[in-house]
Amino acid sequence: MRIAEAAARVAKETGRSASQVALAWVRQQPFGVIVPILGAKTVTQLRENLGCLDFSLGPDPLARLDAASKIDLGFPHEFLVQARSYIFGKTYPLIDDHRA
Repeated sequence: MRIAEAAARVAKETGRSASQVALAWVRQQPFGVIVPILGAKTVTQLRENLGCLDFSLGPDPLARLDAASKIDLGFPHEFLVQARSYIFGKTYPLIDDHRA
């Protein structure tokens, strides 16, 4: 619900629909090429969804949507982040970051 509420707030601020905001947010993720899958049942819904191609979200709305979608990864992720220095020693910064 947090994500839907955040998308609705951004939609109201930008004059777009919540579905357009959500699709634009997914399209603008920095993790390579992401193509959202549209779930339109009617031509009207399809046209509305395709409206996400007519604009881009600014840094503030993107940050708010990212914050609303953040989940607690818990164990083992949190443990491994804390144990990184024990696992890799001083070599961790030397590892290639394929997501950068």
